[in-house]
Amino acid sequence: MANNNGKKQAILRAGQEVFAQKGLVNSTISEIAKRAKVGDSIIYHYFENKEDLLFSALQELMEKSYKELLFHFKGLMGPVSHLGKMVWFHLYQNDFSSGDARLMKNLLFECRSNKEFYHHAGYKSLQKYAGLMLAILKKGIKEKYFRDDLDLGIVRDMIFGFLDEESLSCLAYREVDETLSDFESIMSLIMAMIGVGSDAVANVNPGISNPGVTGVNDAVKSDKAERVREASISIFAQKGHRKATMLEIAEKAGVAEGTIYEYFKNKNDLLYSIPRDQFKEYQYRLKRVFDPKNPVDKLRRFIGDYFRIFSSNKEFLTIFLCDIKLNKQFYNTEAFVAFLNTNEMLYEILNEGKESGAFRSDLNNRVFRNLFLGSFSHLSIRWYVLERVTPLEMMGELSMITSLLCRAVTREVENVFENI
Repeated sequence: MANNNGKKQAILRAGQEVFAQKGLVNSTISEIAKRAKVGDSIIYHYFENKEDLLFSALQELMEKSYKELLFHFKGLMGPVSHLGKMVWFHLYQNDFSSGDARLMKNLLFECRSNKEFYHHAGYKSLQKYAGLMLAILKKGIKEKYFRDDLDLGIVRDMIFGFLDEESLSCLAYREVDETLSDFESIMSLIMAMIGVGSDAVANVNPGISNPGVTGVNDAVKSDKAERVREASISIFAQKGHRKATMLEIAEKAGVAEGTIYEYFKNKNDLLYSIPRDQFKEYQYRLKRVFDPKNPVDKLRRFIGDYFRIFSSNKEFLTIFLCDIKLNKQFYNTEAFVAFLNTNEMLYEILNEGKESGAFRSDLNNRVFRNLFLGSFSHLSIRWYVLERVTPLEMMGELSMITSLLCRAVTREVENVFENI
């Protein structure tokens, strides 16, 4: 039995090295067998085919990485520190880690571009690893470090997509030599999106906020008032206005019951604030639908149009996400240059926002681009490749993604992660 296990491990190791170097298509069973010093037929004793071997090779590396990350978590206190360490761990693997970490990065791109991977046992190891992120986010919400109106699945996908883009910019097209230098910029954007704060600009909402040059419109509600309103929508929809209580709304919003009355006279006033603010939003959006004036409007329009334009041709989008985007050869083609040119407008909007004072002055355009592109890639895979959401759900998720991205460029955050 020990000998058999030794052969399987040798095959897995050989597969990891060959697949990482050449990819699935250009690798052969014979080459892997030769490196593992076994006969070709022995490989089929343990694995069904070349894809099964690839997915299993990644699975083993993911398990190792999972255990290593848990080790790094030891001694850390609080969800912000854990989130920061998880981000740091990914960047460290890009820059300094060799061997298993680099192999895993390459195999991840190979596997995630293959639809069959999502039906293989190896995918569970990736889900298990991603589960650490979900646990951190849940703890952050529970301990009131993170906002409680977040869709955790969306946030998780945005962060992992963000880190993927950082890896690609370093390992695939060599835009930067290292990624750890982006750590503070990355964490600043993430915390701006999900962190709890009293600053009004944190709630970037189309139709209620209009930063312009001064940064905040007088009509913007405070963070607590907005949380109460959002909580009331959920409770009213679930139980009806008549049966809902202010105590239930307060608990869901994470505020004291008395706090509600600082913003709303009574339950009816709270109820009618919902359509009032919603119609203000609609009016605002209708007035600006043809000619956005301020950078936040332009950024929202850019994000929406980007998703709509790419989504209008689902066949191309599927090919791009599965067969092109994660293929290293793509980054040496003219097509990649054309792809980068599609982001020039984004840079123009970000620069305009910084010059006008609507966006944070410390915003790193390249790092935000990676957040945007990573969010787009991960969400699009879930929508169109895995087909896990309905069209109506897509609209809701796109609205949340847009708000989070706008929040990231407008909200200042304290450097709470400097000691991570």
